[in-house]
Amino acid sequence: MKALMYSPLVPDSNKTKLIETFSAQMIISNYKELGLHVDRFFDGESIYLFECLKTGYRFYYPFKAIGDAEFYKDLSLSRDNYYSERWEHREALNILDRGDTVLEIGSGFGVFLKMLKPKNIIGSGLELNPHAVQKCVEEGLDVKQKLIQDFVLDTKGQFDNVCYFQVLEHITDVYGFIEASIKALKVGGKLIIGVPNNNPYLFRYDKYHTLNLPPHHAGLWNRKSLTSLENVFPLKLESMLFEPLNLTYDYFLKVQLKDLNNNIETLCIKALNKLFPKFLKRLLCKLYKGRNVLVIFTKT
Repeated sequence: MKALMYSPLVPDSNKTKLIETFSAQMIISNYKELGLHVDRFFDGESIYLFECLKTGYRFYYPFKAIGDAEFYKDLSLSRDNYYSERWEHREALNILDRGDTVLEIGSGFGVFLKMLKPKNIIGSGLELNPHAVQKCVEEGLDVKQKLIQDFVLDTKGQFDNVCYFQVLEHITDVYGFIEASIKALKVGGKLIIGVPNNNPYLFRYDKYHTLNLPPHHAGLWNRKSLTSLENVFPLKLESMLFEPLNLTYDYFLKVQLKDLNNNIETLCIKALNKLFPKFLKRLLCKLYKGRNVLVIFTKT
């Protein structure tokens, strides 16, 4: 495997390193358990995880292993809560002002766009799932089936806010995607991004977590890589919010307890969970960040 390649976040940099190798067959088997057939995305024995040394952004390779529109349609039909109201939706809503214009990229079935109406916020959406677009249009929402790179050709500098929730981790050309979304913003406008927090507990204890791998995810984001966007684009980081762990504590605990290494940390958690479960929950919720992170940038 070629150990040196260019970063999709800093296209002129080949300062990357190989972090991890995954079995393609194991990934395929895991998706089958979810009722999804993903064989078509894999033609080799392995999937590789690289890290951009300039930004900390981690990305999977080869890029052709990442899902297409048909994959996301199948996924949305197999999971009732795939397009649902999220913690980051509620947090983002508090940032927006009455009368603002908002472009949501990857608007799904319009969950967030519907939340904007009571605040008299003017929302538009872009979505590639044709079924979702049709449903949104039928409900009177302004949603188009377009790529942001095409949409922005006629809408440069038109929006007060551009946002995407649980979208950026699915993109291979992250530089082109973010660059285009910034072009749609007015100077001084806000770019609001919600992504899974690639926190240590998920990757450390659940390496083969199915939906954190291709074809579902193309990249992994954390505090360092999100902060680095200031150095790549005309952006200023205003705030970074982490989802409280208590919202997904049961899953967190399950992942911790199934660790087979039985190191001191795991043994202590197992013991405390038996003796003082409420105390353990309070303690861990103070020590660990939750599964998602929301960042707010201003276009400079």
